Amino acid sequence: MNQTLRYTAKKILWTIPILVGITFLAFGLGLVARGDPATNRASADPNYIPTEEEIQELRAEMGLDDPILVQYGRWIWNAAHGDLGESYIDDKPVLGEILRLLPNTLLLSGMALLVITVVGLAGGLLLTLFRDKFIDLLGRVLLVFLMSIPGFCLAYFMIWLFAQKLRILPTSGAETLSCFLMPCLAISIGSACVVIRLLRSSILGELSKNYILTAQAKGLRRGQLISRHALRNSLVPSITYIANTFGGLLGGSMITESVFSVPGIGSYALTAINNRDYIAIQGYVLFTGVVFVLVCLLADLICAWLNPQIRLGG
Repeated sequence: MNQTLRYTAKKILWTIPILVGITFLAFGLGLVARGDPATNRASADPNYIPTEEEIQELRAEMGLDDPILVQYGRWIWNAAHGDLGESYIDDKPVLGEILRLLPNTLLLSGMALLVITVVGLAGGLLLTLFRDKFIDLLGRVLLVFLMSIPGFCLAYFMIWLFAQKLRILPTSGAETLSCFLMPCLAISIGSACVVIRLLRSSILGELSKNYILTAQAKGLRRGQLISRHALRNSLVPSITYIANTFGGLLGGSMITESVFSVPGIGSYALTAINNRDYIAIQGYVLFTGVVFVLVCLLADLICAWLNPQIRLGG
């Protein structure tokens, strides 16, 4: 128990410098980005051309004339109190917009995670049970083919097939659950194929170890060896990959949300990039970076629970 607590505390402490680095990265985007934030904000109305005096007044109001460390300290202090600033384009709070759009991204990410987990684990077990047989050979060829297809190409193909030809699924929106089916498949199929290959390789590696050979000598069948002994230790690489994938999905799948017009935080960030809305971009990077780190931390703790050798330094 003490070893588990020490491992957990160590992992939590390691996340602190990572989170600090994310704040530097998010804040630095506004410094290295091209263009002047005050000019961009003053020019939000295309029918009005601001004067130089108005731009200078706005710079002073936004605190852009202060030293960089002062600007960073003020920004991180506000962020710690739930204020990520206001958009240059529409003056709406960035955090409020992210939280408003987050449920759609959560639903899409949750559906994709379910597909990746179920299909990945079931497929990996199936190919392992039929190793070097026709199902295994056909499955490995199919995996390579699906993994080589970019997600946006798969998205456009599904739009052509399910929306234009078969007319059974909508191409955009977030009104019903059916609106999320094609985006879910577009972002989950490739990752599910990776999980299948990871699990298959991990199980085959475990089956060659001495404790498995000992169990096999006792008369256990192949299915029993996998389910009772090899599977638990083989799940660690797959769980790590799934957690990293989910962190990325929760951060927002920009291209997929843009193709299917899903109003999520990914499409919000893409709009902010197109409009050079640096405050929105900073808030997005900070929010998604923190979420990604926390998800990865949770995955590390789960893996340590599954395999005690990890927390014991093995």
